[in-house]
Amino acid sequence: MTGKRVSLEQVKVMAAFLAEPQGWFDSNAIGRKTEISGSSVRHFLFAFLRLGLLERVEVHGGYRYRLSPKAGTQPYFQRLQAAVAAMKP
Repeated sequence: MTGKRVSLEQVKVMAAFLAEPQGWFDSNAIGRKTEISGSSVRHFLFAFLRLGLLERVEVHGGYRYRLSPKAGTQPYFQRLQAAVAAMKP
């Protein structure tokens, strides 16, 4: 996932976090916002977590995710941000 290309689904997931940068979301909420299947959302959340783009907390009933304050220094995050901006009408 650290290649030069980003998928439309990755862009949609990141756009959901960028729309509310301080918000905490579970995978179901991201799935509803992006209309992406739950398994794909969980895959992207885990990958973004591994890359340091997201933070995760465990709460009753599962996990919540939000943008990491350190995400801005990651080149992959910068590519995703540029893709999100390019997708806006």
